[in-house]
Amino acid sequence: MSENSGRRSVAVEGSRWGELILPAADEAPTQPDAGLRIVLLASFEFGYMALEAVKAYARRFPGRLTLAALVTDDPMTPTARIGLRKRVWKHMTREEIVGIETAIVEAALAAGAPVFTGEIKTPGFHALLDAWRPDAIVSCVFGQVIDAAIIGRPAYGIYNFHPTDLAHGFGAGPTPAEDLATRGMTSTVWTIHHVIEAVDSGAVVAVSPSINVADTKGTLPADPLMIYDKLVEPVGCLAACLVDALWRRSASGTPGRLDRLDVARALPADVAARLQAPIRADRHGTALPVFDPAILDAFTAR
Repeated sequence: MSENSGRRSVAVEGSRWGELILPAADEAPTQPDAGLRIVLLASFEFGYMALEAVKAYARRFPGRLTLAALVTDDPMTPTARIGLRKRVWKHMTREEIVGIETAIVEAALAAGAPVFTGEIKTPGFHALLDAWRPDAIVSCVFGQVIDAAIIGRPAYGIYNFHPTDLAHGFGAGPTPAEDLATRGMTSTVWTIHHVIEAVDSGAVVAVSPSINVADTKGTLPADPLMIYDKLVEPVGCLAACLVDALWRRSASGTPGRLDRLDVARALPADVAARLQAPIRADRHGTALPVFDPAILDAFTAR
């Protein structure tokens, strides 16, 4: 996945797959290591959008936060627990999987952040976390279960993004689009929740406004990837809102995790309007999502 010959790959103790990829010398962060330290656990287009939002926030507000590292899925490696027949990957072609996972790795490394693609329940990964010193961890489409040894580390908590209404008991697990189809639903929400050892079961911190995932005929698309295409845009707004709130909590000297977060205010009017509109595409799009830095205007004065 490396396009820069100055990068180094390092094996990590105990990991049965993957590697640690270190940025090249010319990929050092342009901003000093300062502010809230964020580790991102992310893959797929949702995770890519969250990463782009965190990077844009760090550029816009120097000193507020540092992207300490990216940990991502490795769905192409046969020995990994993240397989091609599991989760979102089963709906995608091999070429598309390689494309999106290469893009997210490149996006992190180019920003000067190390990338780990291996197993997290190992002494080696715990040592990496100790070295990265995250104040908070943000998870968005990550295929490994996060255990207690990791959950207790960041002082400001671990937060997961999930595209179903967990507050009402809907859609926990790896198949949110299939859950919508089973329940005959044509709308959903993004939920941000605390991470505990039980998957998608931590306390809910924030719920987005309702998102229309019906097509122009009022029906749910049969292709889950078309639903996910609709859901990708608000991820950037929500990720920016979360890291901004975490930075403000840290800067004020308030300890501990966020318990509540109002994310509706992070959605510009045009984004909110698009969330209510039906899906007009007739097939899944393959272009990488783009984060609009103008979204960050909302966080300047507050």
